[in-house]
Amino acid sequence: MLQTKNILRDADGGTVVYHRYGNGPRVLTALHSLALDGTWYQPLAAALGEQYTVLAPDFRGHGESLVGGAEISLAQVARDVNAMWEAENVEHSVIMGISLGGMVAQAVTGSYPDKVRAQILMATRGAYDQAAATATTARSAEVRAEGGMEAVQDATMFRWFGEKSNNPADELVKRARAQFLNAGGEVIGSYFEAMTRVGDFAVDTPPPTLVLGGDDDRSTSRAVLEALAASIPGAELDFATGGHLVAFENPEIVAERLSPFLDRLSWDRG
Repeated sequence: MLQTKNILRDADGGTVVYHRYGNGPRVLTALHSLALDGTWYQPLAAALGEQYTVLAPDFRGHGESLVGGAEISLAQVARDVNAMWEAENVEHSVIMGISLGGMVAQAVTGSYPDKVRAQILMATRGAYDQAAATATTARSAEVRAEGGMEAVQDATMFRWFGEKSNNPADELVKRARAQFLNAGGEVIGSYFEAMTRVGDFAVDTPPPTLVLGGDDDRSTSRAVLEALAASIPGAELDFATGGHLVAFENPEIVAERLSPFLDRLSWDRG
């Protein structure tokens, strides 16, 4: 599978590194979860097969991308995704995101609806009520405090991986823990705050939508996913074997779940 890495530079000093997997005619933009980066999508891109080109950016402050002078927000990351599309001459793409990435996907759809062929929202939510927003804002303050990231790392890994987080030899857990700590409290806290604004990007006429969850997700409950699917006219709801990061834990299973939805789309425009 063809793999390349590219970098976009913003006038504010920020950068967006993005990864391109494959060279197929179907363009799918894949958006990662909090603290991780676009390279996590390589196994899923391989599982989807040769008919796809998967574009996977590292969000500002994640992976190899620098924050720069811009305020971290869902709108800013959506602009970065659009800049990547312009650099790649992409007129239309399916947008897919997991957790934070699913919220960014909704921001992209709300900001650039004419470019989004369909959206796949995994292990994510479409709005925060007051209680959820208050809890997330508290998490932002917690990680910004001295020693805060170290204090919450075990609980965070459990939310993401469940019982697997207790296995020190698990390679995904080790990798995620290292990237979480490396991101730092300011970046993680800023993204927590940004997430609470996802409801600002709801659209009246959404594209074809699949909401997908892990059947053992300790972070985003089935009720939250059901509410998200119910809020989007025509959305499909499905679950795959796995936890919060189901697309990274079980890429082959997720590819099997995604393929029928993707095959029903019209790929004849742009």
